[in-house]
Amino acid sequence: MLDPAAMSPAAALLALLVLAIWILVMVWVAARIQQFVARRTGWPGLDWRNLGCTFLLLVAAIHVGNFAIDLVDRWGRGGDYPLSLNFPGAFLIGSVAIGVGIAAVRTRRRK
Repeated sequence: MLDPAAMSPAAALLALLVLAIWILVMVWVAARIQQFVARRTGWPGLDWRNLGCTFLLLVAAIHVGNFAIDLVDRWGRGGDYPLSLNFPGAFLIGSVAIGVGIAAVRTRRRK
């Protein structure tokens, strides 16, 4: 397990930079999904259904992506072990929630 107390300052700054980039990617993807859902359904960008659909689509994409990475890893190692569909961790769910929330605020400011 990663121990933040034992992390060097350079590694901590790198981790913060990667986290900021990840959140920016989540905001960009969430904004694109909000626009897609708004065009296809007619729901405004700040409607609770649009925000909920955006959140669920991002969580599903991360879920499928985690499974695909596990599948490729299994094929690459030549293993024949069963794969389990694990729900994404709290970090990923939290980053999706932050991304959808910031995208909603940006949508509101654009109006």
